[in-house]
Amino acid sequence: MKKKNFLILVCLLLASLGVEAKSMKDLLVSMPDSLVPYLDQNLRQEMPELQEMGVKADVKNLLGENSVMDTLTADFLQIRMSKLSTLQAKRLPAETGDSLLCVVKTFAGPEKESELYFFDQNWKSLKVDFDLKSLAPTLVQKPDTMTEERFAELKKMIEPQMVSAILLQHENSIVVRLSLPLLSADDKKLVSVIKLQRKFNWNGKTFKES
Repeated sequence: MKKKNFLILVCLLLASLGVEAKSMKDLLVSMPDSLVPYLDQNLRQEMPELQEMGVKADVKNLLGENSVMDTLTADFLQIRMSKLSTLQAKRLPAETGDSLLCVVKTFAGPEKESELYFFDQNWKSLKVDFDLKSLAPTLVQKPDTMTEERFAELKKMIEPQMVSAILLQHENSIVVRLSLPLLSADDKKLVSVIKLQRKFNWNGKTFKES
């Protein structure tokens, strides 16, 4: 019985190592086309190969535009998909023992808006209790010297509510900001006094503010 339990344990450990053995390069190549519709598998393979050759990881995507892989490390990936969009991916530790992937896709048209996804290392979608859009009302704060009436006026100017996010390369954290898409430069300056940037740290299950 002890021998059987030992063999089971060894198999579980080997399986775990097999999951952890996937590099960010492997994960980039196996990324679903739906996440990067104009970077097919061949182009995703070419990017890290260019980096390994010591040249700029710049490829012509399927739309005829340039996509550039800015960063590829053991746990972080960033690609400028086009002039208006960026993709980030971060490997995060999970309570289950197997790391998961957090992906942020950001579009600028011209103000930034992000989409957030979580996957296991086989690119199976995971449900994590962290929603960017629901954070929008929490990304404003009334200065002490401002009246409630003025604060309410400025909040009404923020419509629609759009949220952008940035994964930090050297921390297991995400920074969230509010975008101001339909305001003039002068109005943006007025509203900027109530905008709040928030940073959330990964705890193994979700992002939480410190």
